[in-house]
Parts: sequence; C-alpha cells; structure tokens
Amino acid sequence: MLRTHVRRSTLPGRRRRAVALLTATLLLTGTAAVLPAAASAAEPPPLPVKTLSRSSWAFTDAADPLHVKVNAPGDAPVGASVAATGPHASRSYYTLDLTSLRGKHVVSAALTIPEKRATDCAHRAVELWSTAPLTGKSSWAKPPAELAKLATAGASSGGCPADLGGLDLTAAVAKAVQAGEKTLTLELRVPAAHELDPRYGRWFANDVSLKVSYNTPPSVPANLRTAYPDAPCATTAPGVFTRAHDIPITGHYADVTDPDPGQDLVAHWEMWSVDDPSVRRDLDWPVTDGQAYAQFDNPGLPADHTYAWRLQVTDGVDTSDWSPTCYLTPDSVKPEVPDVTSEVYLTDSPWDPRGGIGVPGQFTFTAHGSTDVARYEYRFTGQSDWTSVPAESLGGPATVTFTPTDSGSFSVGVRSVDRGNNYSYEQYRSFTVRDIRPYVWSSLYYPTGSTNPAGNVGVPGVFDFSPGLPDTVSYTYHLENAPEQTVAAGADGEAHVTLAPAHGGENVLYVRNTGADGTVSRYREYRFQVDTAPVIESADLVKIGSATPFRLTPRLAGTTSYTYWFTDDQDRPMGDPVTVPATADGTASFVWTPLKQASVALRARSTDAAGTQSEVRYKSLSIDGVAPYVTRTSGADAPGQPGTFTFRSSMENIAEYVYWPSTDPAHKLTVPARPDGTAEVTWTPTEAGNVWFTAQARNTAGVLSAEGSTSFTVYDSPVVTSADFVREPAGPMRPGTFRLTSRMAGTVAFEFAVDSYTTTDVPAGPDGTATAAYTPPTSGYHTVYVRARAADGRTSGWGYYSFTVTDKPVVSSASYPEDQGSVGTGVPGTFSFAPNAPGMTEYVYQVHRSWPESTDEPERTVPAGADGTASIDWTPESYGSYYFTVQGRRADGGLTETAYYAFSVQDPPVSGD
Repeated sequence: MLRTHVRRSTLPGRRRRAVALLTATLLLTGTAAVLPAAASAAEPPPLPVKTLSRSSWAFTDAADPLHVKVNAPGDAPVGASVAATGPHASRSYYTLDLTSLRGKHVVSAALTIPEKRATDCAHRAVELWSTAPLTGKSSWAKPPAELAKLATAGASSGGCPADLGGLDLTAAVAKAVQAGEKTLTLELRVPAAHELDPRYGRWFANDVSLKVSYNTPPSVPANLRTAYPDAPCATTAPGVFTRAHDIPITGHYADVTDPDPGQDLVAHWEMWSVDDPSVRRDLDWPVTDGQAYAQFDNPGLPADHTYAWRLQVTDGVDTSDWSPTCYLTPDSVKPEVPDVTSEVYLTDSPWDPRGGIGVPGQFTFTAHGSTDVARYEYRFTGQSDWTSVPAESLGGPATVTFTPTDSGSFSVGVRSVDRGNNYSYEQYRSFTVRDIRPYVWSSLYYPTGSTNPAGNVGVPGVFDFSPGLPDTVSYTYHLENAPEQTVAAGADGEAHVTLAPAHGGENVLYVRNTGADGTVSRYREYRFQVDTAPVIESADLVKIGSATPFRLTPRLAGTTSYTYWFTDDQDRPMGDPVTVPATADGTASFVWTPLKQASVALRARSTDAAGTQSEVRYKSLSIDGVAPYVTRTSGADAPGQPGTFTFRSSMENIAEYVYWPSTDPAHKLTVPARPDGTAEVTWTPTEAGNVWFTAQARNTAGVLSAEGSTSFTVYDSPVVTSADFVREPAGPMRPGTFRLTSRMAGTVAFEFAVDSYTTTDVPAGPDGTATAAYTPPTSGYHTVYVRARAADGRTSGWGYYSFTVTDKPVVSSASYPEDQGSVGTGVPGTFSFAPNAPGMTEYVYQVHRSWPESTDEPERTVPAGADGTASIDWTPESYGSYYFTVQGRRADGGLTETAYYAFSVQDPPVSGD
C-alpha cells in the first residue's frame, strides 16, 4: 500500500482547506479501493431553499358543471355549500411553476395552504391530489385526471379554521422535476363520501406556499489538464507524453463549478494502467477556488506505458458524472543530439565569402534519427535565452534564419525536445562572420572625433571607397538624405567620389558594396564633422577683475552676428546669452571681466542673414583667482610677540588688501596697497595655537581676489637650551645645566622633568628665565619636558629638548688615525683613552684584526690616571684592517659602553720601487 500526498508547494497562492490527507492504494489484485469521503474542517452549510407560490389557481363548481373559473378573486372553495344562488360543490386547483428547479436534486418539499373559513369546524375531511394539468376545457364535469393522492387532513385539534401545513410533497415534486415537468398541478377536494355534505364545505387561500430544499449537483469537471507537462487532456491513447522522471509525481487539473454557494466539494480521482487496469491509484482531494487538483506519488511506476485518469466531484449530497477519460504516457528516452547545418555560415571554410554582416543565413536543425522530436531550442552568440521552434513534423527538421549585425566569431547552440519534454544534450557549432561592408576614408573630412579646418559647408571633398567583398563590382552611396547613387568599382576594386556637405555638424555618408554574385552588404555609416563653429581667440588664463578681450572669427559663410554665453563646471549658464553684430570682415570682439575664481567655458555660435546657425564652439577657460601670496617675514612665534606679514598679488589695479587671522575671522582688517601692489602689516598673537593668516586683494573696481594664506604655530611653551647637553652628537655623561626661557607672561616657575612627566619646580627669575641642573643617570637618549606656570595657576604648553649622552671612552691616536690607513708594520704607535664619565679606574681594551684574516689579541687593562685618562703603546706585526674595543671600568666595578676604533696598517714601500 502506497500513501499519496499533495505537495502543497505545487499550489502557490492557493487557499487550502484543512482536509485530512487520504490514502491512495496501488492494487495489483484487480480490486478497487473504497476510499472514505474527505474530512471537512467545518459542518457543511445548509441546503439552499426555494419557496414557490402558485402561478395560477382555479376552481370548478357542480352548479356550473361545464366551466372552470381561473384566477377568480376571493377564496378557494372546497366541498359543498349553500348560498343565496343555490347549492354548490367545488374543487380548487393550484398550478406551481417548477422550471426554477430544473437540474436540481429536490431533497424536501413542504406545502402550506392557509384555511380561511369553514361551515362546520367539527366536520372536516380534505384530500390533496396531484393531477394532470388544468386546461381551459377542464370543468366539474370534465376534471383533470387525478394522478396520486398526496395528503389528507381531518378535523383539527388546534382551532378552526386551521391551515394545512407541512404537507410532504417531496416525492411528487422530485418526480416531476426528474421527469422534466414544467409545472405541478395540485387539487384540493373533499372526499367523495362527503363532497356533497355542506357541513364539510370550507374555504382556503387562493395561494399556496411550497418550501423546497434542494441541491445542485456539481458540474462535470471540464478543462482537464496534465500538469507535467502542462497540456490539455488527450482523450485518446497514447495521450499526453511526459518525461519519465516526472512520473514519480503526476499532477492533474480540472475546473469544477457548483451553483450552490458555500459547499465543500471533493474530487475523486482515478488513475490506472491501460495495459493492466488493476494497477491503479485512487485519490480524494478537496476542490479549491473552483479548481480540482490531484498529485499522485507513483514510485516505481513503469515508464513507456500508457495510463488513464478521470475524476468526478461530490458536494456531499450529489456526485457529478465522470469526466472524460484522459491519457498519459511517460517517455524515458531522451532524443539524440541534433544536427545543425547552414549553407551560408557552416561551411568547410571559416572564411567562406558567402556570409557576412547583414547577410541572412538559414540554419536547419535535424533530429539525428529521433522520431519523436516535437521542437528545437536554439540560441546564437549574444542571446542568453533559448528560443523554441516547432519541428515541421514529429521527428522532422526546423529551419530558422539568422542575420548577423556584427562581425567576428559566433556560435549556434541547439537541442532537441521530444513530445514528452525530454531534452537532448546540446550541440554547438562555431562560425565566423566577416565584415563585408566597404571601407570609407576622406583626407578632408575625418571621422567624427577630429576635424580638418579646411573642410566646410559646400567645400567638395574626395571620399575613397575600398571593398569589403573580395569581388566588389560597384558601390551604392548617399550623403545624408540625398538620393542614392551607384559608382562602378575600378580594377583594384576601389572607387572615389567627390561630395560637398550641405550643413554643418555631423554628416553621415552611407556606403554599401555589391559583389559579382549579387551579394549586397549593409551600409557602412561614415560619420564626419563639418566645423562651422566660430573660432574663439583669447588668453587661456584670465584673471579675476581683469578685462579680457575675446575675438570671434566666422567659419559660417555670410555670418552677420554671434551669440555667446558662459557656463560653469556643471554646464549651467552663467547669465543670459549675449548677441553681438559681426563687423564688415565678419568678425566680432567683446570684453569680459570675471568676478570670481571658477572653471568656466565660453560657448559661441554664429548666425547668417537667413537665420542659419553654426555649430557651437566650446572653449574652456581657467580663471586665475590671483590669490595673494602671504609671507610671515618675522616674529609671531609666541603670544605677545609682534609678527610682520607681507601681501603680494598679480591682480591689476590693487587698491587694498583685506586680511584676518583665524583666531578672529569675523574681524577683517584692511591695509592700502603700496604703488607696487604689495602691502605689509604687523600682527601680534595673544594665544598659542595654529594660526592661518589669510588675505584677499581688492582692486579699484571693488572686485575681490581669491583668498591666499599662510599657516604657522604660535608657541607659549618654554625654550630649552644647553651648552652641556647638545642635541648632536652624543655628549659626555657628566653633570650639566639647562637654560629655561619662558614665552608666557607672568611666569613664576618651571615644571621640569627628564624622560617622564614627573616634574620638579624650578623658580623663574624676573626676566622669565631659570637654570636647571641635571646629571644623566645612564647613557643613551633623553628628553627634557618643561612647561611654565604663572602665579594664577595658568600653564603653558610643554616644551621638549632631546639629547644623547654616552659613557664609552674616547679613543685617539696620532700614529694611527681613525678610519685611515698608515704605513706602520712594525712601527709602534700610542693610543690614548679619555673618559666620557667621571670615576674611571682603568680601561679594558683588546686589539682585533679583521682582514685579511680574523684574529683577536688577548684582552688587557691599563690603569687610569688621576685625570681619568690612560695611554698604551702598540706595534702592529703585519699589514691589515684593525680595530680596538675599549671599555672604562668604574670604581664600583661596572663597565661603560664599548668604544670602537678602526684603522688600517700598510706595509712600508720596498726599496727601489
């Protein structure tokens, strides 16, 4: 037994009901499975109800035995009665229109006839019959034939008069509807035994109420489709073909309608093998939004067999007829890789002259022996999507046309698709498309991108045509919209024509060539620019505030005026266009004074007397902002120290300079310019920090230049100097002093430290200076940190002073100078050792030879004298490179850093050399 389920992902966006998943059974014994109805998530809605009234009524009277009274006013008489006109005996008839119930399943029908009055309430006997239709010929003497007694009624215990209510007419109404009757005629009478007894006479309403509950069966499922592939139902075998790997899941659709709203519909599906009907699937699944869907899981279902399927739909009351039977055949065989041929492009030679840009070529796809190929899919280079083309017949070829629009290497890919939607592997064929368009050149009219000033409107130019086809016999051409002309190719295949452009700007010459075999290429579009724009003459660099002359010279014949305008670096107009007349020689001049620094462009065009306008000339202009050069010539290094600044600008007619420091940008100052256009000012900083000193020049017309500036730093940190501890080179490691000079007014002390910010105070003198003593504790690199402090607690910035000290001995020798060569093999020399730190008791030294071989003499010591110095004598035994290593020893036994002293020893010259 195999369980069937619906993969809901196959129904995106569908509203699903919470319906239990039922079981589909594969029966191999020939016995069909009986499936339970699908469970519903809620109680089914009540059946629709229709209330029918009579369409007409009538009565007959024994007192008038030959006539019938139809739709008379008043109540409907039943039985005998005595009136002033004499005795009567009547029967009443009601005709009901059943056409609204056609096609319905009548589930129940209840009749109510109101009773209006009675002669004697104690005597009551009434019968309800169905009769043949009442006609105009009906009468008491000739009543409609009574067909069936439907109901009877005796005396009522609930009062008098009493309605006839809840009379069950279900069978009668259902029978009439099923028989296709349009009407139902009801007769109300008194039984024959009492029909002439006036005590049983009574009167009823001339209308009735027939309340019918019914159900409309669902329609026969329509628009049946197979989901894999999406195809309409095939009602004959072998039916729709599908890929075998789709068979593990087969899906089917059908449209279902039910006129009764709100009913839950369930479709019952059947699927079986045509070869062996005992191999089958059954599935119940709810209908959603008017569509029935089934998805069968078919693991192991054999391919290459034909299967049938159908469905019927129930609403819980009635079941539709079966749908047509549809057929499906899974195909497990892929088609062969197709072949592709083209007499134009897929030839033995990749450079076959038959093809080229614009030359259409037919490509034919064949199935390579596969007999069930339904279509082909193909794509050419540059196409990302596959295009489908049907086979001319099942297993037959298909032909498409490809017209290249470019030259180069191309390929065509093709694959076969059989009727089961199986795809073959892809076939790719490469081919080459030549550019067979002619080549065009003109030495007067260059291709767009460059222009020859010798060309112009109406100026003839020669255009050279070279063949794109190897056997070109002629060229067809036209300039712009001019009529086509044809020129024969010369023996070399070339042609030359003379043409004069009729307008300025871009022109297009269209040229194509024709081969001896009639092949015609596409047009080559030769685009060239005819320059009619005026020539602009001016300086490339213009200055703010300077009147700059511009001269315009025409290239458009008959120029009468020029229009020019300026644009900014975003191509936005800077003001309105200006039009100036041309002079007698066709030129025009104007002057423009830029007012600010910017990247601008001048655009100009000319116009002739007929209103023809030239092309627009574009000239880029760089505007020099003539920003002043600002120079700090002296001072302003510290708060309160005046500084001198000079201003110089190339602006013409400078009247004054506007200047300001960054410490007070809102307060702008002015200074008149000297005759040479320069100016000098004095400014005193009041606080430490970085300062930008900015200036602008202003000319006599009031135009301001761009801003020029200089930057510098105002320091309030102390200045540190020392004669004992110099910055370079390393000095001796002995006690010394630092001179501290304040740059902050009101300094009373210095916070002094070396190699850290743990400071000690050094009182400042009245002049803001102090001396700080210091003894280096170690050799090496050291940094002094110092800042000034005022009486009110204000502190300056930190000042820094770095220096290096060393305790390694100083080695010297007049006999063998350092880093020099001396003649001295066997010549004694004296080497002196001097201390760089106090307290030396002796020196430890060693002589090393590094070349031509490496040797080390024993380490030796020499005592230091009272002044801490010592000397030794040493005689080299051979030439070579030598160096001394020397360390001083202190009284505590510690050694100083090592000093290195290198020199070389040369052999004395040989006598006679």
